[in-house]
Amino acid sequence: MQPITKLIINGQETSSISGKQFALIDPSTGKEWIKIDEADKEDVDASVKHAEQAWPAWSAQHAAVKAMAIRKLGELIAANADGIAELEARTMGKPIATLRGELSRVSVLCNFFASLVETSLSSVSTNTPGHLNYTLNQPYGVTAGILPWNVCPAVGAGNAIIIKSSEKAPITPLILGKLCIEAGFPPGLVQVLSGFGPTVGAALGLHMKIRKISFTGSVGTGKLIQQMSGQSNLKAVTLELGGKSPALIFPDADIPKAAEACALSIMANSGQICVASSRIYVHTSIKDQFLTTYQAAIQALGKKMGNALDEGTTQGPQVDKIQHDKIKEYLEVGKGEGKVVFGGSAGDGPGYFINPTVFTDVADSARISREEIFGPVAVVNTFETEEEAVRRANDTEYGLHAAVFSKNIDTAVRVAAALESGTVGVNCTSPTMALDIPFGGYKQSGVGRELGATALSYWREVGLSDTSTCKSCWGC
Repeated sequence: MQPITKLIINGQETSSISGKQFALIDPSTGKEWIKIDEADKEDVDASVKHAEQAWPAWSAQHAAVKAMAIRKLGELIAANADGIAELEARTMGKPIATLRGELSRVSVLCNFFASLVETSLSSVSTNTPGHLNYTLNQPYGVTAGILPWNVCPAVGAGNAIIIKSSEKAPITPLILGKLCIEAGFPPGLVQVLSGFGPTVGAALGLHMKIRKISFTGSVGTGKLIQQMSGQSNLKAVTLELGGKSPALIFPDADIPKAAEACALSIMANSGQICVASSRIYVHTSIKDQFLTTYQAAIQALGKKMGNALDEGTTQGPQVDKIQHDKIKEYLEVGKGEGKVVFGGSAGDGPGYFINPTVFTDVADSARISREEIFGPVAVVNTFETEEEAVRRANDTEYGLHAAVFSKNIDTAVRVAAALESGTVGVNCTSPTMALDIPFGGYKQSGVGRELGATALSYWREVGLSDTSTCKSCWGC
């Protein structure tokens, strides 16, 4: 598969109006390998015009037609998984073998969204005598997504969507835009713009004709997008933001299972996952046993650090030099805030590699305990009582994901309910995720929900139609 370097506007690969481009650096080598067209405000304006033309006819289509196109998109992504994985590995640094497995499962997610489209129903009420009331689930019209996780529910709900890809990983979203045309989405329904937040992102956030925007990323940028909504047209906003996810390991837990799950959580995508279990609270009585097992599990997952395109690579680099340098700074800060159990340095080679690192004996007020590092770095501390563990786990402005490990179902359910988190895993942790439950954050980890049976509702306005045979006043 050849990389796409131009924008996807109105169903065509289109050069940016300004002619500007930006370079992509292969994080495995630290060398430039391709240039991508850079969109600007003028490209956003053009895309909005095409989206306005595309969505009304699409919205009027039968639900089965929408669902068919979504399923076809999933099939095309799965069929092209090898080519997409190769390009994404070179762009992001995620190991190619891991990417193949993830992409092959995308069709499952597309099928899930397609089934929601086919079974979505309006509600009817006859509770008021003389009235027949029913809701109308209507699309916003022109919407935007800063990162492409919500294409299927957005179009499934009848909208057009303009995607701003990450400047760090623009190629896969551009391929997605091309595949959407092949899947049967009309031109202008799904458009993809590569570029930067202060230009493309701001143009989307402030645009008066975009009625809904979804963002996945940092808390700081999420706040800016909410501000832009208020400064423009009060567009609806869904935010999936950062995390500093706790995992609580009780003395009766299955220690090997807990250690392996937490190791996978912090090692997946080289720790660059918002739901990574980066704060671990383990009961004092099992600390040594847990740390020994945890270290072995992490080292097994990172046994071959190297080029993401190599089949045997188990740990790739960080996505770019900015993230790499940020993590190195946290490693130095952490050495003054706690004890290094293992790791604590950058990896060898020309790419942006970080050795998996675990700190212990770190105060909850420390920077490495409170700030999202977004790398293969975890803090392991101990607790004595359930109340202490819950209090310390909740002592954060984040609330995206949490986990509790215990063989006692009473303990597990009680603690899960007490944790201030949008998702809580019981005897499992991220990246384990179910499609049929909502996903999103508490506190500063986000606004709104994705996935689950209500996924389409965040891409629709709910209206009311009232048919009355009563000639008297309401309520008589």
